[in-house]
Amino acid sequence: MPRLTARERREAYQREYSFQKRHGKPFFPNAVFHDTIVSLIVVALIMGMAVLWHAQFGAVPGAATAERIGGMLGPAYEAKADPGVLGYDPRPDWYFFFLFELLRIFKTPQLLIVGSIIIPTIWMVLLIGWPFIDRNPDRRLSRRPIALALGVTVPIILLTLTFYGSKAPGAAGQASTEPGAAAFAGGACSTCHTLANAGTAGNVGPVLDDIKPDYATALSFITNGKGGMPSFKGTYTADEISCLAGYVSTWAAAKGTTPGPNAASAKATYPASCTKAGGLFTGTATNAVGP
Repeated sequence: MPRLTARERREAYQREYSFQKRHGKPFFPNAVFHDTIVSLIVVALIMGMAVLWHAQFGAVPGAATAERIGGMLGPAYEAKADPGVLGYDPRPDWYFFFLFELLRIFKTPQLLIVGSIIIPTIWMVLLIGWPFIDRNPDRRLSRRPIALALGVTVPIILLTLTFYGSKAPGAAGQASTEPGAAAFAGGACSTCHTLANAGTAGNVGPVLDDIKPDYATALSFITNGKGGMPSFKGTYTADEISCLAGYVSTWAAAKGTTPGPNAASAKATYPASCTKAGGLFTGTATNAVGP
C-alpha cells in the first residue's frame, strides 16, 4: 500500500469529514442518548444486586461480634477479627485473583516486582496505548491480526489467572512443632515445596506429600541438588542438612501426628541431628520419631 503524503492524508480526512457531516449521526442527541441508556442499565443492575444482597440477609445475631450471614452475594458482615486465631487464611477479592496467581508464580523475592508491578504495568500500558500504536482504520478483523491477537490473548490470560487464583491455596499454614519444621518453613524450602506438616504451599518444586522421599533421597537432593534444585551444601551444616532430610522423609504424607510412610528410613539420624543443629531445627515436639 503506497505511503500517502501529509497533504494527501489531510485531503482524505477532509473528504471523510465532509461526508460524515452530511450523512453521519450527530453526537447530540444520538451518542448522548445511547450513553444515557447504558448508564441507566448499569445503575439499575447495581441497585438490583444491592436489593438482592439485602433480601438474603440472615437474622441479626445475638452476639455483637458474630457474623451475619447472607446469600449468594456474600454475608451482611463478617465476625469481628479474633487476634487469638493463628491459622487465618487471608484471600483477596475475586477481581484480584489474577494478581494473586501472579504472585504465586513469581514468588521469590527477586521476582516479586515482576509479578506485582512490571507485568500489570505492561498490560495497562498496552491497553491505553494500543489505539495510538495501531492506527489502522480498517474495521475488518481479518486485516488486523496483531490487534485481534492482543485483544483475544490478554482476556484469556486474565481469565486463566483468575481461575487458577481462585483455586489456589491462600497463605501458608502454621508449621508444626516437630524438629526441623520451623527451619523448613522459614528457609528456602518453603518457597519451592508444599509440605502440609510444615504449613508451606510452594509451587515451584514437587509436592513432598506426593513424592514421599525416603531419607537417602532427601539427603542427596538437599546436599547435591538436582535439576532445578540447587545444592545447599555450603548453606547448611551437615547436621542441619541431615535434620532437614530426616524431617522431610519422616513427615511427608503424614496423617496428623502419625509420621509418613518413609519415617523408618530416618530413624537412625532423626531427630538426633536436629538437636545437634540447634536453633530453629530443634523444635518442641513431644512425639518425635527416633531411637
